[in-house]
Amino acid sequence: MSISSVGYSSPYAYAGAVSSASTSSPIGEPTAKDEFLKFQSKSPAEKMRAMILAKLGVTEEQVKAMSTEDRKKIEDKIQDMIKQQVQNDIGKKGQTGLVADILA
Repeated sequence: MSISSVGYSSPYAYAGAVSSASTSSPIGEPTAKDEFLKFQSKSPAEKMRAMILAKLGVTEEQVKAMSTEDRKKIEDKIQDMIKQQVQNDIGKKGQTGLVADILA
């Protein structure tokens, strides 16, 4: 009795097909995978800034296009939100690793 495979002959054939596939959508826009990989390549500080800007409903490009006065207001708001987050995290008892000095 023999068993024949249906589909492909090598378990690695499919993996090669996936890795050679395009990572952009048909209309040239970035895919969710592209966006995820771009976000994951950021430093923790850049991720925090991106999340705060998202909470404020502003993109980094919009911040760069703002007048000096408006940009200063946003930067101050970001700084205040970071301080508030750190204070809230420090106030939580029993949790570790929320704020760490990785240079020490």
